[in-house]
Amino acid sequence: MATERTARGSEPGAERSSRLGLLWMLLGTGCFVGMAAFVKVLREDGLTTSEVMFWRTAPGLVWILVELRIRGQTLRPNAPGPVVLRSLAGLGAMAGYFYALRALTLIENTVLSLLQPVLVAVLSPTLLGERLHPRAVVALMVAVVGALVVLRPDQAWRANLPLLPIAAGAISALFSALAHIMVRKATAKDSPERVVFWFTLTVSAGALAIGLARGEFLQLPDVGWLNVTGKIAGMAGFGLAGQLLMTRAYGRMAAPMVAVVAYAAIPISMMLDLVWGVRPGLDDAVGSLLMVFAGVVLVRGRRV
Repeated sequence: MATERTARGSEPGAERSSRLGLLWMLLGTGCFVGMAAFVKVLREDGLTTSEVMFWRTAPGLVWILVELRIRGQTLRPNAPGPVVLRSLAGLGAMAGYFYALRALTLIENTVLSLLQPVLVAVLSPTLLGERLHPRAVVALMVAVVGALVVLRPDQAWRANLPLLPIAAGAISALFSALAHIMVRKATAKDSPERVVFWFTLTVSAGALAIGLARGEFLQLPDVGWLNVTGKIAGMAGFGLAGQLLMTRAYGRMAAPMVAVVAYAAIPISMMLDLVWGVRPGLDDAVGSLLMVFAGVVLVRGRRV
């Protein structure tokens, strides 16, 4: 009887944990779209991919170090393998993502990045030994249909769309899927703050080394020092917040279940793309509703 009561008592706690994981991922997705908008502006101002990667991650190192110290945590990971793999995969994902943002609109880039949840769903059962719930499969399918409705080929895609940024965005999605899966493995034995620290350090050091070797980081774009500093602060702040929220989310829920929430980036991207003159239509509204429905299916699937 005691065991039965314990099991029953744990169900509400597990459900609350899952809901909190979904909320964190939703907030993290919004932060990442905000970060992408700042990245796009900085790339248009003239910053290179390496420079944007460095300024996106390096300022957050101080914050993460302070948080680790307050929590009394050491820098050395308990499971170095998953932490290193997550950091390297994240480096590749960020490089491709930031490179593609220079040539693509936010919506176009978001569509490519949304290959990631599908890849997570395909790869995680093998790499994590998780069982993908049938309702999660339905949610993924509905979300994909919603994305296709939002991005009608005759409206969203330019005839002269460059192939190299598309390839970079697709490869970035693959690396991002691997990085998200490694987050799940890494947070099983290490804190989210420690995982984020090593990812941030890897990207900062890698971007700085590559940039200096190519003669970059010598001067800021000629658009005003305060202007560039403000944009860098916005990019770094949104990026760090999204990283911490996403890492915490994957520490609470199965990778494919949380990954589908990333489809919320479509309606958020539509709103931010108004800055670049991309206006949503009826198809955008219908597609967004389909994505909301996918989220409802996902949450209900957790109760079965």
